[in-house]
Order: sequence, then structure tokens, then C-alpha cells
Amino acid sequence: MHKLIINLFSVILVLNISLFARSIDINTIVKNSIGTNKYVFIFLHRTDCGYCESMQMFTLDDDPIKELIKKDFVFLHINISEDDVVKYKDFTGNGRAFAKYVGYNIYPSSLFLNSANEIIYAIPGYQDKDQFMVTLKYVDSGVYKTMGYQTFKKKMGTIKKP
Repeated sequence: MHKLIINLFSVILVLNISLFARSIDINTIVKNSIGTNKYVFIFLHRTDCGYCESMQMFTLDDDPIKELIKKDFVFLHINISEDDVVKYKDFTGNGRAFAKYVGYNIYPSSLFLNSANEIIYAIPGYQDKDQFMVTLKYVDSGVYKTMGYQTFKKKMGTIKKP
């Protein structure tokens, strides 16, 4: 009887986790993005993180930022507080383990992947909308291949508000 209860509990636990967890296959997402000429932008965040919530509300929800992301990036968010299963290269695990695997376990973090499934640029920490617009343009223009971020930022100057 004891063994039956343990087995039943295990089945219920697995079903409960699988009902609420999603599978995030970054390998497939990157592969599907190849024909679009878009970089994959992964936003790593966690529940109850003030900086994460601020970046979502004030940076990522800004209309010009949303438009640029929609036009030039494949957007993917991973909440490391959830039980999602993340697949990336030879890694399979939860969001927190994925962040540790790629070396960006500071939240929020913004990762940018190319069509070869490589992280080509990453920014740990909060960025306001002006800073993040520069980051998006830096990655999207491809200039990250030949120029450092600070040099690019100086060349761009300050983004003027409309």
C-alpha cells in the first residue's frame, strides 16, 4: 500500500509539473529563425525581481523597443523561477540551470544568438529604454563583429526622444 501511494504521488507530481511547464527548445527556435535574418533575443528574468519587472514594464514595453524587437529579432523570455524545460545545444534543464550553463545568472540578462546558435552578445543587468535601444541597434547592425559596444555607443550619440 505504501509503495502504491508513493507511485501515485510521483505520477501526480509529474503530471502537475508537465501541465504548467513549457518546453523551450532554443536549438529549434534558432534553426527556424535562419530564413528570417533575425537574431534570437533571450530575456532571462525571475519572478519577484524588481529590476526584471522594471525592465519588462519600462524598457521592453516601450513602443519603439517593441517595434524594433518585433521587426528584427525573435524574442524569447525565460523566467528562471518557473519549471520550464530549456534545451540549448547539448544542455537540457530548467531555466535557472540554463542561465548558469551559459554563464549569465544575473537577472535580468539579455542574450543575443546568431544563426549558428552562438551567444554573440550579452548584457547582464537592467537597461533603460535608451540604453537598450543602443544595444538592439548594436546587435542588429552586425557591427558587434568589428567594433566594441562603447565605441559604437559613442558614435551613435544620445538617442533623442521624439
